[in-house]
Order: sequence, then structure tokens, then C-alpha cells
Amino acid sequence: MPETPLGAFLRARRARLAPADAGLPPAGRRRTPGLRREEVAARAGISPDYYARLEQGRQRVPTGPVLDGLAEALQLAGPERAYLHRLAALHHRPAPAPAEPPAVPASTLALLDTLDAAPAFVTGPTFDLLAWNRPAALLMARPERRPPHERNLLWQVFCCPHRDLSQGNVAADRSIGADLVASLRAHHADRPRDRTLLALVHRLSADSPAFAALWDHHRAAPPGPGRLHVRHPELDTGVLDYTVLPLPEEGRHLFACLAPPDSRTRRAFAAASGHGSPPPDRP
Repeated sequence: MPETPLGAFLRARRARLAPADAGLPPAGRRRTPGLRREEVAARAGISPDYYARLEQGRQRVPTGPVLDGLAEALQLAGPERAYLHRLAALHHRPAPAPAEPPAVPASTLALLDTLDAAPAFVTGPTFDLLAWNRPAALLMARPERRPPHERNLLWQVFCCPHRDLSQGNVAADRSIGADLVASLRAHHADRPRDRTLLALVHRLSADSPAFAALWDHHRAAPPGPGRLHVRHPELDTGVLDYTVLPLPEEGRHLFACLAPPDSRTRRAFAAASGHGSPPPDRP
């Protein structure tokens, strides 16, 4: 049978748990990393055959208590527990059709423009750049001049020409790249076969081994604050702290990067915002 999103997620999370993580004694050399199927089944309170059918896509209706037991057995955090339940819900109902995205509200655009010394931008469900202020245009080398597929935060992190200078952005643990990939999975749990999503994942996986590896981790979580590693001729810092605010529109976020006080970077962003510079074109 073809692989299901639920089975792929269970298998990936099982592979990332060492026996010691689950309180199990060492059991000699293992052919594959992670827990065995029977070990997960025992911890979840289900039979090994039932668990095997779940991973193989042959068991179509896992119940709520079974999912909760699996979440405990695999030590899933809150967002990943919710993601597990959303994947299982695909067996009960058809995936919703994506709605036409609304325009970025004028109030959000006004908020971007008030952040005169902080690069700030709005992203959509697949992290397309929907709007940005002048400092963000400086930071991202004028995204309005780029082709549509490059006006995307995932592309900026994983595929831009300077990505080799910023490996800290794509580390497997606590990097902006890892958080973006996890958020992409979490938001699209009920649309795993969406053609737009599949095309994006295929393109990024082909261009970036780091993206492909993170996608295969099957981590799911909303984006949060972190640090952005940058190399830019007009900036004097290699790291910017950033924060993320969820917006009312589904799947949209506002990112704001914070430069060190009294730095040339902060002054460069302030200069980009003022002095009569024309605003970037809105896509």
C-alpha cells in the first residue's frame, strides 16, 4: 500500500527515539536507529500487529485513546500531539479545499511601516512573502525585484546564493530553517497532497539537501522567536534576533528582526526606512 502521512510521521518519530529516551535498557546492537515497533506498541498499550498496520497505512481508523497512547509512547510535545490527531482525522473526512487568500489588511501594512528600524514582513501559509517594509527590503536584497518563487522565506533561508555563509539558519535543532519546516508541516497537516505544497517541497528538496533532511524529520510546531544569521555588506552584525506574531488570517505571521541598539545595522535599517526612500512595490 502507498505510504500515508500518518504512517510516515509515526515511523519518523519512532526512529528519533533512542531506547534510553524511553527508559528501556540497552538491548545490544540494533540494525536501525530508534525504537522497535513492538516497543512503541507496548508503551502505547496496543498490539504490535495493530501498530504495524498503522505505520503501513493498513489501519484506517485509529481512535482517540490510541492516538493519545501513541503520543505518550513517542514523547510528542503539544503541537506534535495535535498534528498526530489532525493526520488521523484525514481518514474520517476529506481534506478541505484551500480558500482564496485575502489581501493583507491596511492595518497590517501600516504596522509594518511603523517599524522604522526593524525589518518586518508578513508571510502566508507556505511562507510566501506577502508584504514587507523598507528595512526588510534592504535585508532581503529587494525581494520585489525577484521572480515569484524567490519571494519566499523558505527560499531565502535554504536556497539563496549566500546560504552557504549562514549554516546556522538550517541546523537541525533550534534554527529558523528547522522552525519554518516544522510549521509548514503543522499548518498543512490536513492537506498533505495539496499540489502547491507538494511542488514547493519538491523544488526546495531538489535545491537544498538541508531542507530535504529537515522535511524528513516530520517535526511539527508553530514558528517561534529565534536568531537569524546574516551576511550583508551594509550591516555590521552577523546575527539578528527575531520574533514572530500570528496574524488573524489563517496561516499568516508577522516576522520582525531586531538589530542591536546603537549599531551600524540599526542605523542602516533606520536610514532605509527614512530619508525619502520610496516604499517597495507590494506583490
